[in-house]
Amino acid sequence: MKTQIEIYLGEIEQKLRREQEITTGAILDSIKAFEGLDLSLASKLKETSTAIEELSDNVEAHVFETIARRQPVAKDLRKLAAYLHVAHSLFRIGRYTYKIAHMVNLAQGLKHYKELEILPRMAETAKKTLDIAMDAVITGDLSHIDELEKLEVQMDKDTEDMFEEIVGYLRERQDITRMSLFYILVGRYYERTSDHAFMIAERAIYMVTGKKRKLGLAYRGRKSTAPH
Repeated sequence: MKTQIEIYLGEIEQKLRREQEITTGAILDSIKAFEGLDLSLASKLKETSTAIEELSDNVEAHVFETIARRQPVAKDLRKLAAYLHVAHSLFRIGRYTYKIAHMVNLAQGLKHYKELEILPRMAETAKKTLDIAMDAVITGDLSHIDELEKLEVQMDKDTEDMFEEIVGYLRERQDITRMSLFYILVGRYYERTSDHAFMIAERAIYMVTGKKRKLGLAYRGRKSTAPH
């Protein structure tokens, strides 16, 4: 039979799963909206961002209520702190999708001057990193954390390739500056999404082990280190 604290934690986890589901959907919808410069989908994305914010606020309220009423012990308190951090990270990602939706409005009257290959891949990588990090937080299973390092390498490579590609086009054409700026900003938001996923994963590690570990360093020739 579950204890009261386990019931409270389970309810928060369900809310986080719902927030994750909506947020990852927004990530994929944001690239669809930008690819098609789709105003209708962009408008729906802005509404979705509001829904994500409301869910984040709901999680926050539930966390504080649980702390006040149940006086959790150290391990459960780490969970609640992680859940609070995760909810805010998902809210920030939702705001990134909102900004991408806004760029769809700003880009009206413009058109893509190239096939979008790298940006959709970056969006998918961002979603994958978030899925792995969220599973670690909700289930406490850290076995897939190392996959994040490989995904970060892919994200870094795609970011570099995107910049090089845009610079190449700008050398040849003078009429694409505004759309090029949008490409850079959209890519940056997906990169930032992955950064938030890494922070979520670091919270998962601390939540499960009680030890802090920095991720995102192994594939740069440096060891992950815990602060002293």
